[in-house]
Amino acid sequence: MFFNKYPHRANFSFTPAFGPGELPVGSRKVQGEIAAYEGGVFHLSAENKEIWSGNLSLSDLNPPAPVSGAALPTELQPKFGLMGEASIWTFTLDLDAQFFGMGAKNFGEFELSGQRTRFWNTDVWSDFPAEQWGSSPTDPPYFSTPYIAAHSRGTWYGFLLHNPYPAFMETPGMDESRVFVEWQRTGNDLVLGTDGGEPHLWIIVGDSLADITKKLQKLVGTTPVPPIWSLGYHQSRWGYGGHDDLMKLDEAFTKHQIPCDGLWMDLDYMEGYRIFTVSETMFPEGPLATAVKLADSGRRIVPIIDPGVKSEAGYDVYDDGIQQGVFAKNTEGNPYIGLVWPGETVFPDFSQTRVRDWWSGYAAKFRSQGFGGCWVDMNDPSTGPVDPHGMLFADGTLPHAAHRNQYGLGMQMATQAGFLRQAANERPLILSRSGYTGSSRYAAIWSGDNLSNYFYLGLSIPTALGMSISGLPFNGADMGGFGGDVTDGLMLDWTKAAFLSPVLRNHCNRGQREQEPFAFPPAVMTIIRRYIRLRYKLLPYLYNLFAYQETDGAPIMRPLLYEFEDEKLAKIKDQFMIGHAILQAPFITEAGKSRTAILPGNEPWYDAATGEWRTPGEVSVRRNADSTPLWVRAGAILPMQPGTPTDNSVDLRRVDFHMFVPPNWTGSTTYRYVADDGISFDYQRGERSALHLEMAVLDGHVAIITHHDQTGFGEIEPRFIFHGAPHSVRLNSAAPALVDDHTVMTGKRLRVKRTN
Repeated sequence: MFFNKYPHRANFSFTPAFGPGELPVGSRKVQGEIAAYEGGVFHLSAENKEIWSGNLSLSDLNPPAPVSGAALPTELQPKFGLMGEASIWTFTLDLDAQFFGMGAKNFGEFELSGQRTRFWNTDVWSDFPAEQWGSSPTDPPYFSTPYIAAHSRGTWYGFLLHNPYPAFMETPGMDESRVFVEWQRTGNDLVLGTDGGEPHLWIIVGDSLADITKKLQKLVGTTPVPPIWSLGYHQSRWGYGGHDDLMKLDEAFTKHQIPCDGLWMDLDYMEGYRIFTVSETMFPEGPLATAVKLADSGRRIVPIIDPGVKSEAGYDVYDDGIQQGVFAKNTEGNPYIGLVWPGETVFPDFSQTRVRDWWSGYAAKFRSQGFGGCWVDMNDPSTGPVDPHGMLFADGTLPHAAHRNQYGLGMQMATQAGFLRQAANERPLILSRSGYTGSSRYAAIWSGDNLSNYFYLGLSIPTALGMSISGLPFNGADMGGFGGDVTDGLMLDWTKAAFLSPVLRNHCNRGQREQEPFAFPPAVMTIIRRYIRLRYKLLPYLYNLFAYQETDGAPIMRPLLYEFEDEKLAKIKDQFMIGHAILQAPFITEAGKSRTAILPGNEPWYDAATGEWRTPGEVSVRRNADSTPLWVRAGAILPMQPGTPTDNSVDLRRVDFHMFVPPNWTGSTTYRYVADDGISFDYQRGERSALHLEMAVLDGHVAIITHHDQTGFGEIEPRFIFHGAPHSVRLNSAAPALVDDHTVMTGKRLRVKRTN
């Protein structure tokens, strides 16, 4: 596989026009089909049983209701071509069209005009030289999502290739400074294609980036509301191996009053890197005994699981797998062998349902040992120095390319099934490195191995934004960097940039500087602790964003362009929104005493560091050791935990609603807040409470109406905190007594008014 070579359209034969019915493509024919669905969703497909055996995708899509008589918009009439088993679609869009998405691509840009790219899951640190991944983008990365969003002629389009074979894309447009020779210039058409597999292209039409993103998320599958502990702070390191390490960490987090929900273990806890084993040396009493002790502080153990099974007779997982015939085969009909951590290694063939069932049985037993979640790694799949093309699927009948991109997805599906088999009413946490379309239903995704430098800190933002608008809302990067020694300053900047990321895991490599908050000098630790505590204070807001995501598909972390339709925001890659209300513009470079940020829209923004209201537009922010550039939208309602959390306990029924009302402002806001146990699936059976809030403001005079939509989890007990000193407040037609108070967000103590 060449990572930087791409099929050229001149080598394809094209049909004169694409539409329903039999279509000539060169010397062959395909059966074309266009299906239309509600909301401007279209499915284009081509069939020829002599070329392709059907769609091999493991994850089904969830299209809306079909409609009859709806035609594909004129501007979206494609050209369709074939080259052997490869297929290609081309679209002619406006010359000024802009492009976004592509999942976990780490080009370092948010707007993606002028790119050629392949979708092929890689083990980046193994497949690219260190000189490249140390400080330059690597393409392709660990995770493939062949989706692109386009803004053309005032309309938004989403294009999703639903086919697990390696895909390729080419977007028109190019920054001339990047064109050194003419062949670097991309063409005038949007090009989408796959190296093989039956062609299936989904097109989504909408009037905004938000519109097509929600439709895409519902199509590929929204993320079930995760357990609330998964949204907390997590501490990981290659080197934590057993009971003593975990108890030492637990004691330190308690001592320093730093909330932490998960303690993660890398390879060291196993017996000789054999998956589904636990070292008796590391856990003399077994991991369940450790888990019981950690439960006193509400912390859970999250171990790593790789797909590679040590090729060793006498190892029960291997012996059983050989007997059941579950391992991927080589061309000689034997189990394919790679070289990873245990040495010679075989790999379950997750393309088959029976193999996923086999794996889920082991995952269930593993979960019963006291593990709260798991981290599925090396599932690109990584085969070390061995060429992966020799790994065949479907009992050796399908080539490696047929399932490589969705190998991680199959592992996620099987692992989740096992965890649910063992604890049917407990929401599982599975974090995965690789995956494909549909992974949103099964796992959170982290962006893979990174380094402790400012390049990777800056890269983390556009990468996360691309994932968020490509159907992967539960994502994040390793805070502080995995490889290399983080500096005090970088750790502070990374903490401030990432403290509201959907996934917040501090993870580092063995042999590197320790990255636990209390491993830093006291002044540095104090600031890190402050932002971890602020995340926990805002946990009700984050949890509700995930609740919305499950029902309407809105991502957690959003580009400014998602909330504000302004073309000037299209290329902003160092600012982002958390939900509808919070805007961050962190410092992501080592140098510079100040930075410029854009406050979009027409309404004022509340500075969370100073309590001042800023007019929209371009603002300059000075660098400060304690604070970080963060603003809250006018009229926002932010649910927060009362006080300053010093541990990871949370009761979603006790909530402070922070109301942000600019002086003499006029406007209105509605908000629906939900509360449940944060652990079980009982919320799906009515055991959830919901409080509906309406706030209307006229010239700074505030009227609030509240009522419970649901009370299945008991009454929600709200207090109201006012930022901006409103002239008067009416709460459900009464005038509540207001008292002076203060709160702290990202800077100084802020004066507020609150109800009792």
